[in-house]
Amino acid sequence: MRFGTTSYFLGLVKLTGDFKTYYVQTKKTNVIFCETRLAPAQPNSQKQKPLTRVIIYFFGRVGTQAKTYYKKGDYVLVQGRLKISKKQQSKSDITKTASLSTKEYHLNVFKMSLICRP
Repeated sequence: MRFGTTSYFLGLVKLTGDFKTYYVQTKKTNVIFCETRLAPAQPNSQKQKPLTRVIIYFFGRVGTQAKTYYKKGDYVLVQGRLKISKKQQSKSDITKTASLSTKEYHLNVFKMSLICRP
């Protein structure tokens, strides 16, 4: 998948951050977001694997329900549109011109359901 494109996503994630809300003035709507990590195939797996960070976004009633019923640490199944974008991080301690390019994943959630609570 190329940077800046979107595709369908269905997968298991662990909520690793608290739900936060911000207001979009131009669209006059609230957007709720939360930091997550892609979960291993089995939530109680003993294998330590590096997990990918994904920011999930909710619009409208889905966001209000997610913020009410889910909490940090929950494993949830999410369905939505995934967007990959480049994020530039500068290393000022080496030189002002050098920069690191990392991938940042954003998921606009359509549906979400609880898998297990630790």
